[in-house]
Amino acid sequence: MDWIFIILAAASGLLFTAGDVFLKYWAVKSNPYHMAVAFVFYIIAGIVLAFSFKRKEIAVAVAVLICFNLVTVAILGFTLFKETLGLKEIIGLTLAIFAIIILNI
Repeated sequence: MDWIFIILAAASGLLFTAGDVFLKYWAVKSNPYHMAVAFVFYIIAGIVLAFSFKRKEIAVAVAVLICFNLVTVAILGFTLFKETLGLKEIIGLTLAIFAIIILNI
């Protein structure tokens, strides 16, 4: 397992998640500061993702990034914004976690 790739993909996913959270704050509060910060996070996340392409194929790298992003956004949506997760969403997130594991075996 390529741990450097996992770290890069996870970092990129977390940075995208930070951008998503700031966009949610912007949607709720309409503060342009939140949108600007979100774009900064997205740019940095894209740079980190580009470095992960040096270690894995683009399809695998993006799939792992998206899975990390989905799981972290769901957790933060639940904890920060009191959004609910149904059984279908929990099953989907569980499958995403298994996808990350399978893609990196």
